[in-house]
Amino acid sequence: MRIQPGTGYTFDSSSKGFTLDTSDPFPSSDSQEGCTPFKFKYLGYDSGGDAHSFNICVGTMNNLVPQLEEDSVWVKLDRLVSGVPSPPVGILNFTSGLTYLYLRVGVDTATPPNFPSSDDTTANYPRFISSGTVLSDSDTYGYILVAHGSANSDNVLTMYQDVSGSLWGDRVKINGRTASYYYARI
Repeated sequence: MRIQPGTGYTFDSSSKGFTLDTSDPFPSSDSQEGCTPFKFKYLGYDSGGDAHSFNICVGTMNNLVPQLEEDSVWVKLDRLVSGVPSPPVGILNFTSGLTYLYLRVGVDTATPPNFPSSDDTTANYPRFISSGTVLSDSDTYGYILVAHGSANSDNVLTMYQDVSGSLWGDRVKINGRTASYYYARI
């Protein structure tokens, strides 16, 4: 049997047999390959805007797709433009060269309170935020550290992934104490 290369595949043959390779030889730079839920993806440094940009791979928090701020507008991570994935691009905030990327999850103050808020028009909806300081949980928000890092004086960024994977969370508030938040990777 003779195998000839064709559209969509290549092959390799030897005295031990042959193999077909059907992977894309020219993958798109827009490809979501290598994405796992909530994976931090560094896009680069813009010296003109003096900013480090990034995006986050799609995942869920209690079955809700979080948002990321892009050009002062909150956009869900699973945005499609003309049927093609177009994840929002965020900007990292720094203090003394340090940055922290959090998933901020708020409570809906309806009666009874719902956690997390499913109203994507409010600040309590799950959103990724970048901060130059360490943030602490409050009665309104729980913060999950997703990635952290620093940039040196040459704007070379080093980031560490702290959480990857979709999450399920719960909020417990007892007798006037500050609410406690519990999360599990799913």
